[in-house]
Formats: sequence, structure tokens, C-alpha cells
Amino acid sequence: MEEEQQYADELTFKKIWESIKRSGVRIIVYVLIGLIIAIGIMGVCNIILTKSQYETKITYYYSGVEDGNDPWGGQMGLVNNIRASSNVRNALAKCGYDDETIDLLVDDVIQNLSVIPSTANENKGENDEVISADYNYRIILTQNSKIDKHLGSRNEYNTIVSAITEEYINSFKLNYSMDTKLPAIERLGEGVSLNSLQNYDELRQYVITFATESASWQAKAGNFISPSEKESFSTLTSQIASLSSELDRYRTHILTNAINGNGEKELIAIRHAEYTAESSAKQAQITTLNNALKEASTIISTGSQSGTVILQTTKELQEEIIKVSAELAKASENKELWTAYQKSYTDNENRYENMTESEQTALYDTAISMANSIIDRYNTLLTTYQGMIKDYNDGYSINSLVRVTSGAIRTNTSVLTPMIFIIILAVVIIIAVIIAMCVTSKKGAMRIKALEKNKELIQENGSVVEDVANNESADVEVAPENDAQTE
Repeated sequence: MEEEQQYADELTFKKIWESIKRSGVRIIVYVLIGLIIAIGIMGVCNIILTKSQYETKITYYYSGVEDGNDPWGGQMGLVNNIRASSNVRNALAKCGYDDETIDLLVDDVIQNLSVIPSTANENKGENDEVISADYNYRIILTQNSKIDKHLGSRNEYNTIVSAITEEYINSFKLNYSMDTKLPAIERLGEGVSLNSLQNYDELRQYVITFATESASWQAKAGNFISPSEKESFSTLTSQIASLSSELDRYRTHILTNAINGNGEKELIAIRHAEYTAESSAKQAQITTLNNALKEASTIISTGSQSGTVILQTTKELQEEIIKVSAELAKASENKELWTAYQKSYTDNENRYENMTESEQTALYDTAISMANSIIDRYNTLLTTYQGMIKDYNDGYSINSLVRVTSGAIRTNTSVLTPMIFIIILAVVIIIAVIIAMCVTSKKGAMRIKALEKNKELIQENGSVVEDVANNESADVEVAPENDAQTE
């Protein structure tokens, strides 16, 4: 008997199927109710958890960018350049944010900024090698709550990602396009009256600028060779260095002869005084800045509220110190230079004055000849340089190398992926079916219990009726006997 009861209590697929058939209508109702509730909850969660992405797209049209190379084969660190603090900071400034907001935004923007490469329009050769293609980079800024609190609206995300893209493009053009503002220099006429030392200093400034530009381009485009000029920046830089040596000989001619026919000695005194004063002023400024930085650091470390009266942050002070230090170095260099000139004139004092007039004239004629030789070489190299610039810009137009191919667009991403959505709905359906079956089973058990109780009541009522009937029957039998005795 116990074994039969145990067997009856076992859960089988047949019993499950029979339970499902008995609960059919209830399962449908419960599932529908569960799906409606689940979809509603997921809809609300989707709205809350959905994040927007704002992206632009830039396209490069030269081979090698797929490996992160610049137009000349060097590594340019494209992703790092786009996400660089300086690039993002400059972009935010152009969006109109103040310095305080920029300081709060820049790190969060960089953390939520991604650069994703892709390739389109591939042309392949016989060996399935890519001959040419458009190399795209998606610049994506993902919406973030930390960024949200500093923005007026989420439309500003589009503005920010567009500014970051444009700032990078402009920087790229600046790095990989050529231009120069160096002018040609007019030759000196014979017998012209000039301050030879002033003329030397002007030529020196032009040659220094020329050498700096050429060296910069040598670093950026060292592999470039001009088709028309047959020159590279390496050879151009070497030729400018040779010109600098010729300029040194011009200076030596002036200083060793202490030429002083057109105010050279007075110019030395004036320039020396100017650079001495500038050096002292810059040194005093650095001292003031260092004291302010020390005070700010003390306030920060002690947590004093009086720090709010300081208008410059420690970062701004540090940047200003670096800037002024560079200016001090330049002023000190010029001071030392003109101090050396002054010493040379002192060592050769009265040498020029003790010469005859014809000897003095000869010195100036030599100085003019040396200056004109330098000017001629400078102009020749400048012409070569300008030809190289033209070749570069004609053959490698920066606008044909990279451009923005898609403006800022917005897309939404949700943590509730289709797979997660389907899994949640499946779980809800299963739970609803189980609940429906349990309710049906429980109500069935209650119905059986009620029927059994009714049966017991009926049985009890039947027993009572039978007893009553028996009693009535006994009463009928006794009655005749009583009547007979009476008679």
C-alpha cells in the first residue's frame, strides 16, 4: 500500500502534461499578464539604462595609415593624438567652456572617448593584396552621467565630439602641410651707410628662423625629396648650417676690427642694457611665481579656506613658470651675446679709430660684401625651400590625405540586448506556467477535498434518515397491539 502511494506521488511527464492541459486557459492568462508586466518593467529600465553615443568619422586616403603611420612613414600615434589632453582641452575651449569647466570635463571626456578603425572601398591585386582603400576612423563620445552634470543639454555632446574632430584635423594639417613666412632679403648697395652690427643681428635672426623651420620639417618629413629641387630637408638643413658658419665669419670681421663708424658701439650698450633689464625682470617674475606656488601648495596641504582668494591654481602657476623660464633663458642668452660683443670691442678698443679713412672704408666695403654673400646664399636656399614647399603641397595636398566624412550623429545603446530580452521573457513565461499549474493543482486539490467533505455529509445525512425511518416503523408495529388490548 505504501509503495502504491509513493508511486502515485511521483512526478512524471505524463502528469505534467495532464496538468498543463488542465491549466491551459489559466496558463495563457498568466503568461499574458506576466509578459505585459515584464515588458513594461524592461521598457522603463531600458529608458533609464540606455546610453547615447555621439560620433564623427574621418577618412584617410594614403597607404600606411592602417598601420598607424603618418604620410611619410613615421608612427604618428593617431588614437593618442585624438584622445590627447591638449587636443580635447583646445576643443572644449573652442566650444565656449570656461577654464574651470574644462578642468572638470577633460578627464571624463577622454575616458569616454574611443577611436575605432575600419576599412572601406578596398581594391585588391592578383594575390589578394590590398592595393588601395579608404581607411576610416570612428570617433565616438559615449554619454556619461559625470559629463551630463556639466552640460546644458545632451545636444552639446555632438558639439564636443565635432570640435575634438576638427581640432585634430587642424593639428594634422599643421603638422603635415608646409608654409613659410620667411621673406627674401634685399642686397645692400655699394657704399651704403649702415650699422654693420645691427645688419649682422638682423641676418642672424633670419638664419636662425630658417634653420629652425628646416630642422622641424626634417623631423616631420625626413623621407621627402622634392622632385623639382632634388633636395631633402636633411641636405637643406646642412646648407643652412654652412650659411650660419659664414654668418659667424661676418660677425668676427666686425668684432675683431671693432668697427664703429655708424654707431655700432652705442648699439652694443643699448642692447646690453635692454637684455640685462629683461633678464632681471624675468628672474624677479619667476621668484614671485615660485613664492605664489609655495603659498598655494601650503594652503592646499593645510586645507585652509583662505585658498579661495588665490586666483591662479597651482597648475596655472606651474605653466606660467615654465613660460617665463623660457623667456628668461632667451633674455639671458642675448645678454651673454651682447656682453661678449662689448668685451670684444673693449679688447680691440680704438683699433678702428686708429685706422686711416681709406682703411675704415675698406672694412665697411668688406662687411657689405660679406653681408651680400650671405644674403645671396640665403635667398638661393629660400627659393629652394619654397620650391620644396610647392612640390609638397602640390603632390601631397593635405586636404586629399584626410578629411571629415561624417558629421556628428547620435546612436543609442542599451544594456538590454536582444538575447537578454529573450532570456528574460522566457524566464517570465516559465514562471507564469509554473504558477498557473500550481494554482490549478491547488484548486483541484481543494475541489477534491470539498467533494469528499460533501460526500461525508451526505453519508452522515443518509444515516440519520435511516435511523428516523426505523424509529417510525417500530412505532407503527406497537400501535395495533395497544388497540387490541383496549378492546
